Amino acid sequence: MPLRYCAQNLLRAEPTPLYKFEWRPESKAFMHVMCKASGKIVTSVEVPLYITFHFINAYEERDEEGRITAVIADCCEHNANPVILDRLRLNNLRRFALKDALPDARVGRFRIPMDGSGNGTLEAALEPEEHGRGMDMCSFNPAFLGKKYRYAYACGAKRPCNFPNTLTKIDLVEKKAKNWHEDGAIPSEPFFVARPGATEEDDGVVISMVSGKNGEGYALLLDGSTFEEIARAKFPYGLPYGLHGCWVPKT
Repeated sequence: MPLRYCAQNLLRAEPTPLYKFEWRPESKAFMHVMCKASGKIVTSVEVPLYITFHFINAYEERDEEGRITAVIADCCEHNANPVILDRLRLNNLRRFALKDALPDARVGRFRIPMDGSGNGTLEAALEPEEHGRGMDMCSFNPAFLGKKYRYAYACGAKRPCNFPNTLTKIDLVEKKAKNWHEDGAIPSEPFFVARPGATEEDDGVVISMVSGKNGEGYALLLDGSTFEEIARAKFPYGLPYGLHGCWVPKT
């Protein structure tokens, strides 16, 4: 993506609109596919302009004879609008309260052809209104890393808002979403934990650390299939917002 580090911005004492970055759309956007074994570039294509903080998953698309025809890569894409960097400033988050200042985002799906052509495509994998036009900090069943998958879990939005305030389950086949929301709560990145012995992709639980409306904190467990609440474990202290999380199985 045409977002570049700027040495001048790094050296400035005062804030700049895009922090240490500059938006350079004239430099265009490209996607590269590399061989993990050799480190060599397999193909490079130009794609539409985009902005993302997080990719979700990627997998190979094959024809009926098993030949790789394309690489599909999904990400949390902010409609090529760098304003997201400015809106996430702490003073702006406070100032824009209840102004619906969170910029629109979507599940952006890249298709990178492997036939030597020079252009890839980027489109929304499902209608952004399904998840409130908010989309970031995705996870999925780790057993499907690098494989064709159906479900992803993310932080979405219930408008109006100035920050992602829902948890959402995305169905990339039916192109639908299920959402969890509690007034005033800010959930962290959801992470999926499969049920031991599970055979279905969404058979498990989704865990998120939530900062509550009145400063309380709790761990939220949702059913990975129905996306309904199973339980919550309250902490004996306030919980500042945290971006990411992980599941460490007991050994």
